Amino acid sequence: MSARPTIGAMRQRVTLEAPTDAQDDVGGIIRIYAPLVRLWAQIETQGADEQFIEQRLEQSRKVTVTIRWRADVQSQMRFDFRGRKLVIKSVADIDEKRRFLRCLCEEFS
Repeated sequence: MSARPTIGAMRQRVTLEAPTDAQDDVGGIIRIYAPLVRLWAQIETQGADEQFIEQRLEQSRKVTVTIRWRADVQSQMRFDFRGRKLVIKSVADIDEKRRFLRCLCEEFS
């Protein structure tokens, strides 16, 4: 994984989505995601894991998404990539020059 991606490597289209808490019919809070913007990205799968959570087997995949720098990207946002939901766990400015962001994401299935 190079420090800076080439433009040709960023050939996948993703939608950045922001979480919004809304109230349901019985007064509970549900989290919904609203699309913000479509972006070009580089997607790299880093590995997979299996855990036993709440009495069921959960599979997760670690994915790195690299995009052009944006000031509004935060953890707990997510990317929609071909119907896959990639939850952002951390965001890092690759070379501290505000050119690219590397987002470490997790996908559950």
